[in-house]
Amino acid sequence: MTKASTPGKAVLLRIGTGLAIAAALAVALWCFFERSHQDSPSPHFASFDKRDDWTAYGGTWEAVDDTMRNNSDERGAKLMAGSKDWKNYSVEADVQPLGQFGDAGLILRARNEEEGVDAYNGYFAGLRTLDDSLILGRADFGWREYQVVPVNPRINTQTWYHLKFLAYECDFVAIATSPSGQMTTAALRNKNCLRSGRFGLKSYATGALWRNVQIRPASRADEVAMIGEAPPPLARPADLVGGSGYNALTRELEPIYREMQNHRFASHAIPIDSLRLLAPMKRTQVTVRGIVTLTSPMLFIQDSTGGLAISRNDEHLPLEIGDEVEASGDLELGDFSSVLKNANVRILWSHTPVPPVVVTATQAASGNFDAVFIEIEGLLDQKQEGLNHNLVMTLSSGSENFRVIVGGRGRNSFPWKLQEKSRLRLHGICVVDPAYTHNETPFAVILPSIDDIQVIHGPPWWSAGHIVAGIIVLLLVGLAAQAIHSRLDRMKLRAMFEERERLAHEMHDTLAQSFAGIGFQLQAIRDEVGNEEELREHLDLANDLVRASHEEARRSISALRSNALEEVGLLEALEKSALRMVNGGSMQVQTSSSGNPRMISPRVADAFFRIGQEAIANAVRHSGATELTISLLYEPTTVTLLIEDNGRGFPVGEDSASFGIRGMGKRAESIGAWLDIRSSPGDGTSVQLVTPASKRALSTARQDYTSKT
Repeated sequence: MTKASTPGKAVLLRIGTGLAIAAALAVALWCFFERSHQDSPSPHFASFDKRDDWTAYGGTWEAVDDTMRNNSDERGAKLMAGSKDWKNYSVEADVQPLGQFGDAGLILRARNEEEGVDAYNGYFAGLRTLDDSLILGRADFGWREYQVVPVNPRINTQTWYHLKFLAYECDFVAIATSPSGQMTTAALRNKNCLRSGRFGLKSYATGALWRNVQIRPASRADEVAMIGEAPPPLARPADLVGGSGYNALTRELEPIYREMQNHRFASHAIPIDSLRLLAPMKRTQVTVRGIVTLTSPMLFIQDSTGGLAISRNDEHLPLEIGDEVEASGDLELGDFSSVLKNANVRILWSHTPVPPVVVTATQAASGNFDAVFIEIEGLLDQKQEGLNHNLVMTLSSGSENFRVIVGGRGRNSFPWKLQEKSRLRLHGICVVDPAYTHNETPFAVILPSIDDIQVIHGPPWWSAGHIVAGIIVLLLVGLAAQAIHSRLDRMKLRAMFEERERLAHEMHDTLAQSFAGIGFQLQAIRDEVGNEEELREHLDLANDLVRASHEEARRSISALRSNALEEVGLLEALEKSALRMVNGGSMQVQTSSSGNPRMISPRVADAFFRIGQEAIANAVRHSGATELTISLLYEPTTVTLLIEDNGRGFPVGEDSASFGIRGMGKRAESIGAWLDIRSSPGDGTSVQLVTPASKRALSTARQDYTSKT
C-alpha cells in the first residue's frame, strides 16, 4: 500500500506547491495595490511627458519644454492627475495667467470630475487677474468662494507667480509669491471637508501656463511653517455661483467690459464669407473680426460665416484660443484658400471657444469648410514624423483620405502611441492649402493640441500579428496539455504497475504457497498408502493437477509483475515462456524479429503476451510438433505476432474452438487487433495476431496475409 500511494503524495505535493506560489503572488499583488493606493503621495515633480497620467476636462492643453499650457479661455478647463486616496499633501507650481479677465491656479482633493464650469468636488486656490486677488474656495458642481485676498501691487499677465496650496486634515492654506518676493496668504478651516482626492491644474476664462509642479506629503509642521501656530479661520457658509463676490461682479462687469471694448475698436469689419466676392488677383486691404481657433503654426480666426488664415506682423502678441480679435491686412485670394497677410491684430474680448462643425470627409474635401474649426472621424492608416518634429497622420473615411498635423512639442506623449486602424475623432482646422496637403490629399486638418484626438475604438483584434500570436498561444497550450496528459498517463501506469506488483506478491504469498502445501500433503499421502495401485493413480493425477496449477499461478504472477515485459521485451518473454514449457522435450523453439522495433503500449503488449502464451501452450500440449517458430514483425502501420508449428494440426471451426481459443479471440478483440488461426489435420498450425494503427491499416494487413496464403 505504501508504493501505491506514492503518486497520490506527489500530486498532493504539487498541489501544495501551486497553492503556496498562488498565495505568494496574491500577497505581492496586495502589497502593490496598497502601495499604489497610499494615503499620501511620495515627493516628486509632476512630469508632463507622461500624458497617460493626466486627464483633461475641457481646455486646449499642450506640453512645451516641461511647461503645461492651456491655450483656451474656456470657463472651467481642468487637467487632473494623482490618486483619489491622497489625503494630506501639498502642491506648488509656477503659474502664469495669460488673460486679463480670469483666474488660474491649483486644485486639491478633487473627485467626480466632469467637463464644465466647476464640474467637480474639490478645493481651488488661484490668482484672479480681474480684481488682482488670491482666491480660495470649494467647488461642488457650483462655486463657494471662502477667501479673497488682494495681491499687491497687482497681478500682471505674462508674469510668473509661485503658488503653493496645502491640505492637512480640514485646514487649507494657499500662498502666492510674486516675482519681487512679496507673499500673499489665504487660509481656512472647513469643518465638513473632503478628506481625500486628486490634484489638478485649472483656469477660468483665460489661458495660462504651469511649470515646476511639485507634490509632497503634508503634516502639521508644514502648515505651521506657512501660517504659524494659530489655527486658520473657519470657512463661512458661502453662496453658490451667482450669490456674491466675484460671480456677481463678473456678471455685472462683463457686459460693461464687452461694450467698452466694442466701442473702443469699432471698425468697418466685413463678414469672412464675403471675401470670396472680392476681385481675384488684386491686393485688397480688408478688416475682419472673429474668434481665434488656432494660434500655431498660423493664426486662424472664425466668425459666424466662415474661417480665415492670417499672417500677422506682431508675432509676439499673446493670443489664446477663444479670444475675439480684429485683423486688418492685405487679402490674398485663392481658389478655395484665402490668407490675410501683413495683418495688424488687436484683441477685443475673451470669448468661449467656438464649437466645432461636424462634417464628413466628403464635405471637407469640397473646400467649403476651409479654415473652419471642424469635427471629423476617420481610420488611422499611417503616422510619421514631419518637419519640426510634427506628427503627420494619414486617415481615411469612406473613399476620401486626408492628412492630420499635430504639433511635435511633447512628442513622447499620446499621439505617438496611436495604433494603426484605430478609429479617431478629431477637432481641428480644415485647410485645403497645398502647403499642408502637399497635393497628396484633398484637405488636411491642423489640430490645436493633442487633446483634440479622441480614440473611438482601437484597431480590430484580428490583425496579422494577433492571429500569429493567437496560433502560437494555442500551440503552447496544446503542448502544455499534451505534456500534462502524458504526465498523468505515466502516473496512472506507474500506479497500475505498482498495484499489479502488489497483487503478484499477495498471490505468491497465498495462492502459490497454498498449491505448494497441497502438493506436499498429497505426496505424503501417496508415500503412506503403500501398494494400493488405484489409489496411487488417483493421487498421482491429483498431484499432477496441483503441479500444473502451481506452474500456471507462477506464470500469472510473473505476468503481473511490472518488469515481466519491460525488462526483457515481448519476443524474449515469449521465448522464455516457450522454453520453460518444452523443457525436457524434443520440440525446438526458434524466434525471429524484423522491421524497426518500437514501443508498444503496456495494454497491447500484455494482450500479445497472453495470446502468445496460450498459442505456445496449445502447441506444446496437443500438436506433437518438433518445431515451433515465434516471429514478431514491426511494420510502419502494424505490429504482427506469428506462431507456427509443424504438428498434427486440427480442423478449425466453431465446434472445435476450445475455451482457450475463444479466450484468445476475446483478448484480441479487446485491443482492436485481428486474430487469424489456420490449421488442418497433418499440416500444422499458424496463429497470427495483428494490431493496427488504423482500421485501414488493419484491412490492408488482412488483404496482404490472405493473398500470401
